[in-house]
Amino acid sequence: MEDKSPLCNKTPAWQNCVHCPNLLFNTATEFESHIFEKHSHREGSIVLCQYGPNGICSALQFGDLRKAGFKYHVRQHHLFNTIGSDNWTFYSSSQNLPAVLNDPNRGKQSNFFTKTWGDSFADKVEIYPSPYLPEISLQHFESYCKKLAKRYRRHCQLKENVPVKSKTPVVETVCEVPSIFYEQSLALNDPKIFSQVFPGLLNSKDVNGTIRHLQETLSTYLDVIEMKISKQVAQKSDAFFHAMLSHDTIMEQMAKAVKTVQTTRRSIKNVKQNLTESPLQLVSLTKINHNLSNVHELFKLMATVQQTQPMLQLLLSTSDYVAALDLISSTQKVLSTRLSGIQAFRHLSPQLTEMKRLIHKMLNNEFSRFITSDLNRPIADESDLPDRDKITSIVSGILRLKELDFLEIFKTEAMTSIQTTIKQCVVEIISEREGGHEIVLRGSNTDTWLLCNEGIIFLQKVTPNIINLFKRILCLCDLILEVSKTNDITGIDCEEVWTQEELNSFEEKLKKIIVSLSDYSNERCANLIVTKNDKEYAFSDLSQLSKLSELIDIFSSECENITGHSSNAMKLALRSYAMKYIQNLHGERRALLTSSLNTERWKVADVPFELQSVINKICECQEIPYKIQYESGKPDSKFLIINKETYAVVATVQLLIKILLEYCDATKQSPDIVQYLVHCMLELIRLFNSRCCQLVLGAGAIQSAGLKTISTSNLALVSRSLQVILWLLPLIITHLEKLHSKELSLNGFKSIESDIAGHKKEIESKICKIVSGMLSSQLDGWDAKPPVPSQTFRNISKHLVKLHEALIDILPPDQIRRIYIAVHDSFKEKLREQLGKMNIVANGSPQHGVVTSELTFYLQTLKTLRIINETDSEDNILYDIWLN
Repeated sequence: MEDKSPLCNKTPAWQNCVHCPNLLFNTATEFESHIFEKHSHREGSIVLCQYGPNGICSALQFGDLRKAGFKYHVRQHHLFNTIGSDNWTFYSSSQNLPAVLNDPNRGKQSNFFTKTWGDSFADKVEIYPSPYLPEISLQHFESYCKKLAKRYRRHCQLKENVPVKSKTPVVETVCEVPSIFYEQSLALNDPKIFSQVFPGLLNSKDVNGTIRHLQETLSTYLDVIEMKISKQVAQKSDAFFHAMLSHDTIMEQMAKAVKTVQTTRRSIKNVKQNLTESPLQLVSLTKINHNLSNVHELFKLMATVQQTQPMLQLLLSTSDYVAALDLISSTQKVLSTRLSGIQAFRHLSPQLTEMKRLIHKMLNNEFSRFITSDLNRPIADESDLPDRDKITSIVSGILRLKELDFLEIFKTEAMTSIQTTIKQCVVEIISEREGGHEIVLRGSNTDTWLLCNEGIIFLQKVTPNIINLFKRILCLCDLILEVSKTNDITGIDCEEVWTQEELNSFEEKLKKIIVSLSDYSNERCANLIVTKNDKEYAFSDLSQLSKLSELIDIFSSECENITGHSSNAMKLALRSYAMKYIQNLHGERRALLTSSLNTERWKVADVPFELQSVINKICECQEIPYKIQYESGKPDSKFLIINKETYAVVATVQLLIKILLEYCDATKQSPDIVQYLVHCMLELIRLFNSRCCQLVLGAGAIQSAGLKTISTSNLALVSRSLQVILWLLPLIITHLEKLHSKELSLNGFKSIESDIAGHKKEIESKICKIVSGMLSSQLDGWDAKPPVPSQTFRNISKHLVKLHEALIDILPPDQIRRIYIAVHDSFKEKLREQLGKMNIVANGSPQHGVVTSELTFYLQTLKTLRIINETDSEDNILYDIWLN
């Protein structure tokens, strides 16, 4: 019999669209594209399906899908479903009642297969306890359980005696669900189980038809299961009637509550009429009485305010500025608060404000007058403030106004007093000049009038006057700070009271004024002392520079002790002038050294006794003396003696030593320019070192001094001169570190010492190279034949003797021996190479004997020159020749 049920007549869902009934799709792919383009909402990579009633897809579990899984969603939930009606049925629900009764703890099922596939197939929804509900334990239900125990036992007895009801048999559907769907686990990945669930799917030719048939069969199974669940629910109808009985009871209780509320309202109305209205009238009368009292007090306050202006006149006549300002402030506060809006006093507040401005102007004039008279007192008057109470009252009034423009008045008057004091000293100095010219001082033109010696006199005169003036200024500042901390300024609760932050700011401004006055005085004196014309105002010697530096230090230290601020204006000006003086001096010394180097013939020069006397004192003390004095009266010597060792030097080295000692003495006279003097010393030493290298090693002296050639004696003399500089450099460093250890950077001396030592080694290498070249040229024409000694070795011996004669009076023996050892090593290398070319070996042949005789003669010459000791064995020396 053919099945005519609707399940068998269903058409594929993809042929028609629920929202677009006029469209007909030929394939499922077209239906998928239509839903994706027309019935979905895209937000980035998230796609929200809207295919369903009211634009909402009932199959969505979490509200959105990724784009990659959208096609799977369409195929699973929309592609093969039947076209439903517009009316909502229980089939439209995503979670039906039988599924909830089956297992409420499970999450929303993705499809009907998961109902019987086991607990672990579908995700479970874990419901967390609410944080707003209290924790209920078993103890809360103990009384309830005891109460219902009797009812439960009675219920069990009645349940046993329930009469049996006759039930009409229900005709079950012929269709039965296969037993495989009731198993706990349904493993579709097993081919056997898959073939039982989807029979004929693998071998069917019409895949679409087979799929539709399977869909209809599975839908039929679902309907059967849901019918069985509905029957089970129908058996629980007794619980519904029990709920209806409870509803009637609640309605009766609500009717009783309504009657109770009506009775309560009638009682409240009686209480309002008898106990509330009469006390409220009493409260109103009390408030009226209070308002009348306030009006009376207000009239008395208005009478007091009317007496403000006469009281102000009385306070100002007694110079009680703080009380007058307090009266103005308190009156304005009353007018703005308690008396605001009263027309009779509408002009009083502006009048009081204008009077406050008048008081401010009056206080500034009084303060300016007092400052001028106090600072311009005679310098000899060392007393404190003459009228302390007067200035205290003035300052208190100004601070009470919180107007700080008086600080500018104070600063201006103080600068004027400093300028007047300085000009007075300048006038006294210029009036003592010879010639009796008329003196006209205008502005700051006097800055260029003081000569060098007059600057020293000016500092001696102006220092005590400026210090006395600063004492008076600081006395006034202390008084102002003392007044600012009184109760009149900080103890009244009003708008004009100074806060701690404002007091700190005010104190900082006073300190800045003192600092600016200190800088101003230093700058004015510096402009007078440091002049601009080098010819008329130059120092005659370094002693004047030292005296001026000492006076400037005294002036700066005195100002710093009084004001607490160290001003560097005078020190910087002196340093600038001293730098200019030292630059001129250094330019002359550098030109003199350069000229001496260019005309130097690099011969031994006699050492004056003046220079030798200073060197002797340095050797005795092992340091440069504090005061360098040159002695005379004895003849010159041929060599410079340092620590009982003779040094043959050129005249340029002697000049350089004198200049360096002069610069060391200048560091004591003017400590402010020590670093520049160090730079000058390093420059001269580098100049000497580099020019020596150019003139001697580079053979520049052949053109500059007219030398025929650069001999080994010239090279040795330069090396010995550089040794004198290397001896002097550590003494200069010690001298500078002892006097100025904190301010100096002496790294340049280490660098120049390394350069000189390297230059000295280059000179020794040059001497060795010259002699080795001569010996090598002799060996090129030598042949191991009699007679012995040959002319070649006789010439070699002559060259060695001449070298020794050139070096013996210049270099020390150790250095000469070191040079000869280097020449000897070079000679052995060349001889070994020559013997290799001649194929002569130590085999006892006649040629071997000739070579041994030649070397014996060569070694005898070295012994004569004391290069090799008499006790040294010749065999060891001769043996080295035959080694490869």
